[in-house]
Amino acid sequence: MTYAQVAESGSNVQVNAVGAVSQVSGQETLSTEQQADQLLARLSALRERIDQSARKISLDEAIALGIRNNPELVSAFRSIQEYEWQLIAAQRQWYPTFQISNGAPTLGLDVVTYTTKYYNDPNRESTSTSPNSAINSEPLSISQYNNTLNFQPNASISWNFIDPTRQPDINAASEALRQQKLLFEVSARDLILNIQTSYFALQSTRQLIGEFYQIYDINRQLLEVNKARYEIRLVSMLALAQTQTQLYNQLSQLLGYTNRFIEESATLAMRLGLPSDVLALPDEKANLYRDWSMTLSETIDRAVESREEILASLAAAEEARWEGISKMNSYLPIILLYGQGSLSMESGVINGLPGRDNTFSEQLFTTWNGAVGLGFEWTWDGGVDAAIARSDDAQEEMERSRAETNRLKAVQQVRSSFGQYETSRVAVDSARLAYKSAQVAQEAARARYEIGLGDITSIVQTIEQLGTASVTLSESILNYNKSVAQLYRYSATWPSDSDQLVRQQEKSLR
Repeated sequence: MTYAQVAESGSNVQVNAVGAVSQVSGQETLSTEQQADQLLARLSALRERIDQSARKISLDEAIALGIRNNPELVSAFRSIQEYEWQLIAAQRQWYPTFQISNGAPTLGLDVVTYTTKYYNDPNRESTSTSPNSAINSEPLSISQYNNTLNFQPNASISWNFIDPTRQPDINAASEALRQQKLLFEVSARDLILNIQTSYFALQSTRQLIGEFYQIYDINRQLLEVNKARYEIRLVSMLALAQTQTQLYNQLSQLLGYTNRFIEESATLAMRLGLPSDVLALPDEKANLYRDWSMTLSETIDRAVESREEILASLAAAEEARWEGISKMNSYLPIILLYGQGSLSMESGVINGLPGRDNTFSEQLFTTWNGAVGLGFEWTWDGGVDAAIARSDDAQEEMERSRAETNRLKAVQQVRSSFGQYETSRVAVDSARLAYKSAQVAQEAARARYEIGLGDITSIVQTIEQLGTASVTLSESILNYNKSVAQLYRYSATWPSDSDQLVRQQEKSLR
């Protein structure tokens, strides 16, 4: 069993539930290497706790999980639905409008009592012959009342069958919807790239942790040898101190990689939209992802033709153009067809006398009226809409310039990723050779040291070279995988069956 495995199993230390280390009973002091083993055990316990609680998934499973769960993708899809309803609203401008109204109330009881006073009624007998007798006489009062049940509906319908702003508004809403759909594709591609990047980074970090555990074990064995030699005065305190320093340096690197491992696992969980108590870790070792089959020119052509950022900017430009046309068309008259009809029904006592028999005062009044014909509307706003139309023209030119900027950016991204892809392929082969050479060198240095032909400095240097070669190999594999993932993203190519997964998610969200 290696020293790293001993530390990981806790044979010299006791590890509690949270990874803390306590001294073994009866052991008064701990040597330098034992203290290092304790620290290593704490790191091992922390990493083991993450491994045990995490869900092991493949890259394809991670992409599928992220597409289903990531809230940013859900938010982008809801934006599509918002613009779909805006388009439906614009299309419904073709429908006629209908309105029902009336006086007050449409259906209800109307009660009115009124009194009429006659001061100079010629039919009234005069009781005085004086000139002022008519003026000073008591006026005649007659009270009447109405008590009717009223029904007075009124309906109108109009249809703007010639509206110069309607179709441009529909076209603008359609282009806005197309832009949002394209931006949704951008969100999906970015999500897939981010998941791939996190997945590859976790693979790389886990590989480095494994490599440095082996390097730690080499240093740990070397320290035991040097301690034994130091006791019989075959090596100096300097050689022993160098070995101890090297051991702690390797431990510090392990600490850094473990911290990175925790951060990257949290990032992957966030991008997969996992619950707070669930983590996901790769179930595959770090290896070359896949080859890129297209040439550089083919990749650039595909990116220029298919990149959604370019097409979204062009759609935004078309939206602005149609909005400008709509504003200018608002100065043209609207031709409409108009129809109106009303009914008034009054049933009850009309002009009845209070306190008397009003049987003969009960009446029913019915009135019908209607109208139909053509009309037009024309409005002049002093040039406000014309100014807005000029603003829309400027917006259109800005979006077309942005599309050109996105095109240049797409070409730059493809060239950069393709260059990284080609160089990283060479770097991986070179790093593998360097790693093998570093392994042979440290083994040879240790063998020479064991028979007294080498010194500790050579061993320290070769172990450092082995660690550097491990990092270089891991980074070269990571750069290769990231470059392939970026080529998929920047050329608007869906990896594997991710396109079908996105379409399924769209369907489920509806």
